[in-house]
Amino acid sequence: MASEIAALENEIKEYKLQLEAVQSGLQADPDSAELRDLRTELEEVISLTEASIEELKPSSVPNALPKKQEPTVKEKWSRENHPAFKKTSSTPVPEEADTPTKFAVNDTVLAKWHSGDKGFYPARITSITGSSTAPVYIVKFKSYDTTETLRAKDIKPIVNPNKRKADGTPVTAPIPPPPTTTNVISAAADINPELAQQTKREPSKVSDGPVRPAKVPKKIKANKELEAGKNKWQDFAAKGKFGKAGKKDSMFRTPEGVHGRVGFTGSGQSMRKDQTRSRHIYQPGDDEDI
Repeated sequence: MASEIAALENEIKEYKLQLEAVQSGLQADPDSAELRDLRTELEEVISLTEASIEELKPSSVPNALPKKQEPTVKEKWSRENHPAFKKTSSTPVPEEADTPTKFAVNDTVLAKWHSGDKGFYPARITSITGSSTAPVYIVKFKSYDTTETLRAKDIKPIVNPNKRKADGTPVTAPIPPPPTTTNVISAAADINPELAQQTKREPSKVSDGPVRPAKVPKKIKANKELEAGKNKWQDFAAKGKFGKAGKKDSMFRTPEGVHGRVGFTGSGQSMRKDQTRSRHIYQPGDDEDI
């Protein structure tokens, strides 16, 4: 107990130092909204930590010393202790004390909105201060973007209604008792065939829709139409296979021979021959023409 109180006092000292630094920053920049919010949070944390220290301190009023009881002489027989005169009473089972739920940082919980309508709304735990027995949670609401400093009593876990408790018994719907019928039918059932056919044609409920029409037999196509379609398909396949034109020769094709040359076909002229190379022979008088 004393160690927890000392730890909380040390935390208060640290918070006060931080508060002094924030106040000095506000003097330099009084319009800073972030510093003002931080100052408010530090003041709330300091007040809550001081309240936790007061709760952990023992009460100053000493308990009155119990008076010494004089030894009583045990009686050989008493009416209260006799089993014949004892009243059969069921001893009450002591209820288990609710253990406080421990939360961690970044847990999503239901937190009380003190600065608003005092309702519980989903929030996320941003930091945890205080001691292990009296923690102080700083939460941020998801829908309102507001930060609150709360005690453990102001935070509730989010319960999933679809998840069944581990220690709970499965809830089963009560089975209704079968209706008691006084009339007993011993004769065989009499079915009217015309009425049965009518119930098949007509809907049994209002929500079933309009009257179901009678089934129309499917018409089967004649064999001649089937054969005609088959023949058309076969003709089309035959045209696609044998009706293609042959490959035409290009006018720029190369002859297959070794000495073949590229030229135009169908012009009526034969391909020109290569010019033969010969030695020039100079004749007398060639220089005079020049």
